[in-house]
Amino acid sequence: MNTLLPKLLSFSLFGGPNPVDALPQPLSEEAWQQLFDDSRRQAVTSLLYDAVQLLPKAQRPLRRVLFHFTSMSQTIEHNNGRRQEALVHFAQMVDQRLALPVVVVKGSSLARRYPVPLHRECGDNDLYTGTDTDRLCDLVESLHISVNRDDRRHASFSFEGVSFECHNYLLYHDDDPQWDCSGRFSLLDTQLHALSAEHEAFFLAKHIEHHAVFFHQPVRLRDVVDWCVLVRSADFDFQRLRQLAKGTDVECFVELLTQYGISLFGSGMPNAPACCETRGLTDRDFESIYMECPLRHRWALVRVARRAGKYLRFHRQYRTLYGQSMFRRFYLHNVWVAIKQRL
Repeated sequence: MNTLLPKLLSFSLFGGPNPVDALPQPLSEEAWQQLFDDSRRQAVTSLLYDAVQLLPKAQRPLRRVLFHFTSMSQTIEHNNGRRQEALVHFAQMVDQRLALPVVVVKGSSLARRYPVPLHRECGDNDLYTGTDTDRLCDLVESLHISVNRDDRRHASFSFEGVSFECHNYLLYHDDDPQWDCSGRFSLLDTQLHALSAEHEAFFLAKHIEHHAVFFHQPVRLRDVVDWCVLVRSADFDFQRLRQLAKGTDVECFVELLTQYGISLFGSGMPNAPACCETRGLTDRDFESIYMECPLRHRWALVRVARRAGKYLRFHRQYRTLYGQSMFRRFYLHNVWVAIKQRL
């Protein structure tokens, strides 16, 4: 990842200094194109565009590259606008027909904390519907919309051309806490519900860590930005998050992720702890374990060999993070999942 990219995001999001001022010469067109390409891979193109807009005109990219930023940002805004409109219409329908609150997780719930909410790249609308999932799905099916209920964790469907996921539970091992859904925010003059800031952070940490470890999907810069935007929110209490994470498989991960975010974006996060309890792990450990994941190989034998090599190479770090080897944690988990699927 280009080291200038997080510095520019720090400049626009967290009050960091203008990093272009410190460069010995202006960025070339090729360098700006590389930044644009990197921002696309890291899902932060519109956020980088916001930083570009804050730069003095003499420091901005030439028109050809700037056109790429503008065009991509307009596309992201348009897609997010459609997604938000569908979310609002769905919430209004659920309120009118079932008198149920709509609890939004990730997506618009995180985006509302950004200076320009439509510039946070989102995919589908994730909702926590718990024991009301079947009622909501029955309502959707009554509109002649197909609902996929094959996944025990969530049901999925398309509403107004936008993908929705209604979650029976949010975590991955049937170990959800009693979620605090007291958070609220307004979207297009409609009141929506959300998890409290600490519960949102706990779920986000679980989601990021699980996908990196079990699905081998690298943590992207957008994930780190999400975390830091949430951690610096006025309604966030890090000590409460520590209590939620204590004794779980993300107890150390939340500390390491926070420390990594602080090192990337500087000290512009007033609610973050002065010192994270990373147990001797470093930023480089975080990058190696969670961010450097090769593309999925088509041969299972190659995937197993790569995974085993990584588990051996970072055996000490995994022990520190989880209190056990990753061979035990990953393979026992997968065997148990396979057994449950056959029961």
